[in-house]
Amino acid sequence: MTGRPGGEDARVQGPDVLGVPYRWLALGLVCLGIFLGTLDTSIINIALPTLADEFGVARDEVLWVSLIFILVTTGLGLIMGRLGDLYGRKRLYVVGFACFTAATGLSAIAGSLPELLGGRTVQAIAASMVIANGAAIVTDSFPASQRGQALGIMIGTVGIGVSIGPVLGGVLIEILDWRAIFWTRIPLGVVGSLLVIALLRDTPADERPTGLDLPGSFTLFFLLSAAVLAVNRGQAWGWGSPAIVGLFAATAVLVVAFIQIERRSRSPVVDLDLFRRVPFSGGILSAVLQFFGLTGSFTLMPFYLIDARGFSTLEAGAITVGFPLAMLVGSPLSGRLADRVGPRRVAVAGLVVVAAGLLSLATMNSETPVAGVVLRMIVAGAGAAIFLTPNTMVIMASVGPDRAGTASAAQTTARTMGNAIGIAVAGALFTSQAARYAIERTPLGLDDPVVAPDALISGIRLAFLVAGIVAVVAIPPALARGRARPPDP
Repeated sequence: MTGRPGGEDARVQGPDVLGVPYRWLALGLVCLGIFLGTLDTSIINIALPTLADEFGVARDEVLWVSLIFILVTTGLGLIMGRLGDLYGRKRLYVVGFACFTAATGLSAIAGSLPELLGGRTVQAIAASMVIANGAAIVTDSFPASQRGQALGIMIGTVGIGVSIGPVLGGVLIEILDWRAIFWTRIPLGVVGSLLVIALLRDTPADERPTGLDLPGSFTLFFLLSAAVLAVNRGQAWGWGSPAIVGLFAATAVLVVAFIQIERRSRSPVVDLDLFRRVPFSGGILSAVLQFFGLTGSFTLMPFYLIDARGFSTLEAGAITVGFPLAMLVGSPLSGRLADRVGPRRVAVAGLVVVAAGLLSLATMNSETPVAGVVLRMIVAGAGAAIFLTPNTMVIMASVGPDRAGTASAAQTTARTMGNAIGIAVAGALFTSQAARYAIERTPLGLDDPVVAPDALISGIRLAFLVAGIVAVVAIPPALARGRARPPDP
């Protein structure tokens, strides 16, 4: 066991390797897993048009290649976090890493859309094991005095995966073919799997809780999957369509059933008492609202830059890369600051910056300089970096060691739900406002090439305005959480 200064009060310790303390090795392995997971999400979207042509299917059908990953990871996130609490986070992480790599290979050799969807489903199951337990592994491995810095580096890795994915995917498809976006990641997955098996340590078995809530786990999976599917496809299928209405009704019924099951369970998959803790519930709510607002930055900026301003795809990618890069640089700095002054004030400051960035994006027009667009994106990304790390610290510190996996997974679920709702709302606001603007000025509506750019900008401005207001609404939950310095283990 390591006895180096600064690591002695960590809950899980291990031997140094080549002079590198165990806690930094554990962080590196977690970052590798998170990088592969976020890269997978961002790299596949650029390939969707190519996949539609390859398999001869409609654009709406090929969307399931991305959607199935979102549905499964969201539905299983909290369950995998709880399984990590019960059976050991290393075990979940090892199995997830290995299965993700194998499923990536299956996806690479898929000969039809159903085969690819099967590979993507296995990928999603495996990714949920890895991502759900990442923050818990880092929290267990680091002393309280360094936890913010470590979590900041972990969150900054998300920015790397998000920013590299579209660019790398475009290059691989252009030079090779769509299968290369899977093949090229397998060596990294194999190496990562071997390192996780050899180096990662786990909590002692006698310190883990016992009992698996199977009824609650199944109910939670279908509840979250129905909710995300309804929100994600509401606009495409029609908010009043039988399918969407049925999904929302099923979600409501499953919520009631889940609460009843968890109240009676001896070992609930989600301890409902956690939501009575202001730091936990406030952190989760503010995270959902923050991601709700920020989603517009990713989903609407291509419409503004490419369709309304006439930039190429490559130019648009270069302009928007400021957002994830700001997250990459800012997250570790935010963590260090939170370690020194406490996470509450830093998190609130981050939300203020997020709101400022989103509201500034709502002022863009057809003549906004490129530098002005880049600066707005950087402000929004910096705000996210300032907020996410201390907010993660607060959430993780609000639960005991036996629920660290649940808390870690809750943040992933908050992000996914916020993104899903944000995409749906931003898309609805954007399309409705753009159509209204255009039809008021020409009988051709958005088909008029003269009016269309200004109409699109009008819709984008409204969506960003609402997103900025939502970010402001996220501030009270952050303020209401009280003092939340992470306690020593």
